[in-house]
Amino acid sequence: MDEQSTATIDETPKRSRLVVPWIILVIGLLAVVLLRVFDDYLGDAIELDPGVTNLATLALPCLAVVCASLWYLVRRFGVSKLGTAFAILCIAAPVGFFALYQPAFGGNADVVGFKARYWGAAKKVVQRQAEQKQSRLSQTTPFDFPQFLGKDRDGKVTGVELLPWKEGQPELLWKQAVGDAWSGFAIVNGFVITQEQRDELECVVCYEAQTGNTVWSHAASRRHEDFMSFGRVGPRATPTIHEGRVYAMGGTGILECLDGETGDPVWEFDVPAAVGIDQTQKTNSRGQVFQQETSTLTWGRSNSPLIVGSWVVVAAGGIFDPAGKPVDPNAATLIAIDKGTGKEVWRGGQRMVSYGSPSLATVAGREQILLVGEDHAVGHDAATGQELWSFEFEGNSDSNASCSQVTVVNDHLVLLSKGYNIGAKLLRLEDKDGELTVESVKTDPRVLKTKFSNPVVHDGHAYAITDRFLECIEIDGLNRKWRQRGFGTGQLLMVGDHLLVHAEDGKLVLVAADPASYQERGRVETVSGTCWNTIGFYKDLAFVRSDKEMACFRLPIGIDEGADAARQ
Repeated sequence: MDEQSTATIDETPKRSRLVVPWIILVIGLLAVVLLRVFDDYLGDAIELDPGVTNLATLALPCLAVVCASLWYLVRRFGVSKLGTAFAILCIAAPVGFFALYQPAFGGNADVVGFKARYWGAAKKVVQRQAEQKQSRLSQTTPFDFPQFLGKDRDGKVTGVELLPWKEGQPELLWKQAVGDAWSGFAIVNGFVITQEQRDELECVVCYEAQTGNTVWSHAASRRHEDFMSFGRVGPRATPTIHEGRVYAMGGTGILECLDGETGDPVWEFDVPAAVGIDQTQKTNSRGQVFQQETSTLTWGRSNSPLIVGSWVVVAAGGIFDPAGKPVDPNAATLIAIDKGTGKEVWRGGQRMVSYGSPSLATVAGREQILLVGEDHAVGHDAATGQELWSFEFEGNSDSNASCSQVTVVNDHLVLLSKGYNIGAKLLRLEDKDGELTVESVKTDPRVLKTKFSNPVVHDGHAYAITDRFLECIEIDGLNRKWRQRGFGTGQLLMVGDHLLVHAEDGKLVLVAADPASYQERGRVETVSGTCWNTIGFYKDLAFVRSDKEMACFRLPIGIDEGADAARQ
């Protein structure tokens, strides 16, 4: 090689070699900043889901570093040993990190932490045993909260007035570790039931409301989880307490009936097997065995059981082809089971279900079981299970899944709500010559973008956690009245004329149910972890939990005199 050739190599534009990687990095970081600054605008203007924004802000910096390093390697490989080694390290570092650690995602695909894939101490749940080893669930009280979202499964508690917390802060009665799960609470006569995952055991546990001490625990060798860790581990449905028995749907679809006093099993019903769905055994990176069904319900069975007369009704589903036709004739939207014997009574419909729970209501003069399935909202006759009406509602149970309930507005109107920029749909039901008809009244993808929570209806308005905001909308017209950031994908419960809002990061906030403006009446820190679990309420006690901890707070209240007199 002559001197001229050597000079040509040495004179390769050094400035270009150094500037281009920095340009790539700056572009990547700038894109992240712009997505963060304008995420609200993008969500409303082009219907960009915040999950996409959050995943992009995780991926773009890593991608920028890798691209810049690759460019440097291609242009400079072998010229500078130190520069080459640094570029290789920049590529290997993010790859190695994600090989060893998996992200823990929040409800909008935001990263809330990282967990080692192959090591780390297992979580220990230390229980304080109650002196009394039996509960008294057969005795009811007017304050009971016996199922998912309360007595009427509408997310409302009546007869109690919550006082602003400036006049008296909530009192923490107890807080303790709890097994992984997204289950809420069922509360009867001072006893609290929830579900937990403790290593390989799926548990239904009864606690004393006042102390948090364990009365009894029922465990079975089952474990649900997903490889991507978006949905995480454990059961996700809320138990139902009825006439002294506990009905609990596990994450793998096993419905159990337990004796409410002792926790002893009475019967169980395998819902996936009944509709032709198999379970596959898999092993995670820590060597733990878990089950996952072969349907599109990637995130586990979340459907809380519903009592209808002498039956317990569950969402079922099946295996369906791409056109939505059942592959197995045993597919069923709903199954009714005799609550005493565990024997099947009837089946209704043939649609795939999602993660919402059935509810019982009278709409258009017909008592019916309402459910949001995978891609349809439906109403079924409460006596026979016959499908009365259906309305197409975009969804897929392993991607833009439906979790929210059919929310009843009045005798003829129901409200559908969903995240993933589907938003709100207001439907009208009418009985025409014995046939129920359904029509869309109003649609708006910008409001009521609920993911894991449900709207509550009060005085012509709906209050809901929509993406990261608490929001109030006027139902007639679906007009937004106000919204307030800072709640993630948390949960809310209406108590009297106030909202109890449990944010995803563990803040419990008291908000007036006033359409005029957002009016905060107090807030308190509760538990660590991710708070997707629904709130429980009994007398003056609020129960909250996450995947790590649960707690009980006594709230300052006043009793509604009319409701109190009715109780007597």
